[in-house]
Amino acid sequence: MRTTILALAALCAVSAIAPAAAQQFDPRSYQDRIVGAPTQIMVLGSPHLSGAPESFDAAVLEPLLVRLAAFSPDIIAIEALSGESIQALWQYREIYPEVATSYGSRSLAMAALARNSLQLDMPDAEAEVRRTLATWPAEPTPAQRRRLAALLVASGDPNSALVQWWRLDPTERCAEDGVSTGLVEQLEAFAARRNENHLVGARLAVRLGLERLYPIDDHGSDDVMVDRVDDMDAFLSQPWFAEVLADPAFTPLREAGQNLTTPAQTLATYRFLNSPAAGRTDADAQWLSMIRRESPSRVGRTRVAEWETRNLRQVANIREVIARHPGARVLVITGSAHKAWFDAYLRMMTDVQVMNTERALR
Repeated sequence: MRTTILALAALCAVSAIAPAAAQQFDPRSYQDRIVGAPTQIMVLGSPHLSGAPESFDAAVLEPLLVRLAAFSPDIIAIEALSGESIQALWQYREIYPEVATSYGSRSLAMAALARNSLQLDMPDAEAEVRRTLATWPAEPTPAQRRRLAALLVASGDPNSALVQWWRLDPTERCAEDGVSTGLVEQLEAFAARRNENHLVGARLAVRLGLERLYPIDDHGSDDVMVDRVDDMDAFLSQPWFAEVLADPAFTPLREAGQNLTTPAQTLATYRFLNSPAAGRTDADAQWLSMIRRESPSRVGRTRVAEWETRNLRQVANIREVIARHPGARVLVITGSAHKAWFDAYLRMMTDVQVMNTERALR
């Protein structure tokens, strides 16, 4: 009798546990249980302005900047490598051949110039940047801004240095306080490049009175494809790839960078790129097309895995930034191909509300 009672008790316990066990954990279930306002994140998918026509005039971005400023972000994150990432890739260049120089050559060259003036290498400069910003005054002097600009360059973050440089009166943009004549020339040349990180990110930061940008890009998974180049070339030489490129649904995405000739056209292009439909079309064309067919050594699946890894690490970098600022309003500026993936991953976060970018650009 005692054995029977114990067996029944055990059965009841299992029955009670079973419904709970059937409900898998989902961090999104915490989103309506946090104390305080959620962290609001808006991801702006952008064409890479480096691919815009030579005749591109940054003035066409003004309606876009007005609408982004209305979101009033406290933090602006950009698709750029941090100095820490650049240095790691350089130190492990035997594993990542040409990656550091491909994506960080300008930052490395500018950091070397600033290092000569400040006598600080990248890690020491980054530590000094953090100490400086921790005690940053409400009304910094031009000398303080110049020195911070030099420190940011030395830390491998020239985009944030440009924010400080542009917040100076033009008459104060001179070779003093750790900024050498060569560095002045480099900053001015850097400012003249067609790049969304500073033509949108840095310009918006200056307009909003922010002190820096936050680089969140990652290329640590690039080694996955190093020994698969021949397989990928063979895969992409098949007829299906030409068909994807020629698909009328994909053509507007591929040619978006050419449609930036007037303010109205530019705003319409950004609205289109940031629509859910465009994100799904882009993802299906670029990535579903690789995993839904056979490929040499399954290289299609490898390439998609590399892409997912890069997106996950970028989102982790965003998460690390906002960990210090819960409840902040955050703008992330990235290549439009990343947007759908960023939105999907960020929606998994416990205290994040992903904002509707298309609606904000109306």
